[in-house]
Amino acid sequence: MPEMVSILHDEGLAMALDSDMDLLGHDGGPRWEGALQAIYDEKTLQGELHAQFEHELAQDHVVALCEFYESVEMQQIIRNEIAARRAFLDLEFEQLARDRWLQGDTSDTLDDTIRYYVDLNDLIELNVMGALNSNYVFLNTLNQALPEALGQMSEQDILTHVWSQEADIRSDTTEWIFAYLHTAYAPIDSTALDRYVAFSETPAGQALNHALFAAFDAVYLRLSGDLGRVVGTMSREEEL
Repeated sequence: MPEMVSILHDEGLAMALDSDMDLLGHDGGPRWEGALQAIYDEKTLQGELHAQFEHELAQDHVVALCEFYESVEMQQIIRNEIAARRAFLDLEFEQLARDRWLQGDTSDTLDDTIRYYVDLNDLIELNVMGALNSNYVFLNTLNQALPEALGQMSEQDILTHVWSQEADIRSDTTEWIFAYLHTAYAPIDSTALDRYVAFSETPAGQALNHALFAAFDAVYLRLSGDLGRVVGTMSREEEL
C-alpha cells in the first residue's frame, strides 16, 4: 500500500503540474505548484487510503488474505505489479507496452489468463466508472467555484460532457489494463499466476477487489474535487 500511494502521488502530481496551460490557460507558477503539493500530500494520501481500505474490507476475510499473500510466490506477484506500475510512470515505456499488446506480441496463453482475470474482477468497468465519476466531481466543483460571468454549466451540461468521454475512456482503459497486466505477469510462473487468479474468485479475493476499488475511488474523488476547486478559485480571482 505505501508503494502504491507513492505512485499515486508521483503520477497525479506530475499530471496536474503539467496541466496548468489546459486548466488555467497560462503558467500556474508557484501558487499552482503549492496548491497541488497540498492536494497530493503523500502523508495525507496514505492516511486517507488506509482508513478507507480498513473501512471497506470485511474483517472476516483478513486471515485468509494474509495467509494467501504471505507466500513467496504471491509476494513476487505483488512486487511485479508494483514494479510495472512504477515503470508505467515513464510514458514512453507505457506506450511501448501498449504497442506490444495491440500488435499481439504477447503470449496467447497469458492473454487468455489475463482476460479471464479482468472479466472476473470487472476491472475495465470499475476503472471506467471511477474515471467518469472523478471527471464529474472535478467539473461540478470547478463549476461551483466559477463566477457566472465565466459561464457556469448546468447539471445536464456536466453530465452530457462527462458521458461524451465514455467511449474514449473505455478504449484507453482497456489498452492500459492489458498492457500493464502483461508487463506485470509475463515473468510469473503460469502455475503461480493461475493460483493467484483462482484466489481472486473466492469470497476473500472478491472482498479485497471491492475494498481496493472503493478505497482508491474515494481518494480519487477527493483529489478531483480539490483540483476542481483550486482551478475554479484561481480562475475566479483572475476574472475579478
